[in-house]
Amino acid sequence: MTEDVIIKGYPHGIRLVMNPDIPIEQLLTSVCVKFASSKGFWGEASMSLTIEGRNLSNEELEAVIQSIERNSHIRISLVSTKDRFFEKEMSRKKDAFYFQKTGDYLKIHDGSVKNGEKIISNYGLLITGDIETGATAECGGSLVVLGTIAGKAYAGRETGKSAFVLTAGIQEADISIGSVRENFSVKNRTRLLSKKNHLIIVTVEDGHLSPEEFTGKVNV
Repeated sequence: MTEDVIIKGYPHGIRLVMNPDIPIEQLLTSVCVKFASSKGFWGEASMSLTIEGRNLSNEELEAVIQSIERNSHIRISLVSTKDRFFEKEMSRKKDAFYFQKTGDYLKIHDGSVKNGEKIISNYGLLITGDIETGATAECGGSLVVLGTIAGKAYAGRETGKSAFVLTAGIQEADISIGSVRENFSVKNRTRLLSKKNHLIIVTVEDGHLSPEEFTGKVNV
């Protein structure tokens, strides 16, 4: 399987086919990006969720559910895996514990990081707005910005050059992945939630930061 996650819809339900060979952080990042970019398609609905291709712990399963619900208008009601089938409502009393557990894999900042503000995550980081000029976002893993980066964006502080930065635009930004740091701009025509997505993925190649158009999957 080459893609991180494949999403298939059926009446009143969603089926996720997951790559079993990638880190959970990368998997959750892909789930967040895919559902955020297709939020309008799914609309507001209560749906069942079927997981295939990967065995998940209870904590990882709840992190997947939170990644879907926090990046769309979907509410997961039933969950089916290879060895489990239960009503999601029965586990709502555990939400406080699992919500905190989600942060162990991917921290989500709702909105923009403002001038003078600094957001830090020891793991992956998803920002639903912009990183404004004078703002800083720093994470141990990969960084996903649904808006534009104009401030400081530091990824891979723990994972090094295997991390990536995924964003809708870069404007004279200070970006680093691991120990590789550069300042540059990449013009982009549209933002993530538009009908035509022209996302930019930045990785490390030959000791330099390499921005390319995002093709829909993460291969880092």
